[in-house]
Amino acid sequence: KGGSVGGVIIGLGCVCLLLGLIKFVEVTSFKTPKPENVQQVLSHITSGNTDAAKKAAFSISGAGGVLLTTGVEYADEKRGTLEEILYEKILAARPKLERFLPFIALTAAAAPLLGLLGTVTGMIKTFNLITIFGTGDAKSLSSGISEALVTTELGLIVAIPALILHGLLARMARQKIGDLEQTAVGFINGVVASKHDDK
Repeated sequence: KGGSVGGVIIGLGCVCLLLGLIKFVEVTSFKTPKPENVQQVLSHITSGNTDAAKKAAFSISGAGGVLLTTGVEYADEKRGTLEEILYEKILAARPKLERFLPFIALTAAAAPLLGLLGTVTGMIKTFNLITIFGTGDAKSLSSGISEALVTTELGLIVAIPALILHGLLARMARQKIGDLEQTAVGFINGVVASKHDDK
């Protein structure tokens, strides 16, 4: 009923839903270190047992484990250098968390516009039929009007969930990045404090 434009909107909606599910699994399976894991690594560094600290950091899975392992390797560096190295690791983890989000946002913006395009196309078809058959045959006119209304409805049906999905996933991704940043700051502060204790 929505014509070719309706088909495009439905296809876009299906792709958006699929990518949203993939993204949800990706974000929820993205592990960040717990505070007790960070504390365990820091306690090994404070006691001077670098090998145990590396082993403890390596046992943590995901980007958080990579972050802490890198932190242990460069624990003797100055604070500014250590901050830059850990920030680089956080930046490396960000693209994986944020991928597919722009497409979902684009779907939320494009679907109503495609619906509007379908509305205009349907009305043009209706006026063309009026030119040929006049206004007497309501059945022939209804196909164009139906296409105009159905595409508008489809556009909104796709856009509203896509907008909600994007907002939810973007918030979850920001939360994970925030957790990594918090881990990095806690680690740096712990390392700097242990250096002061040694002095």
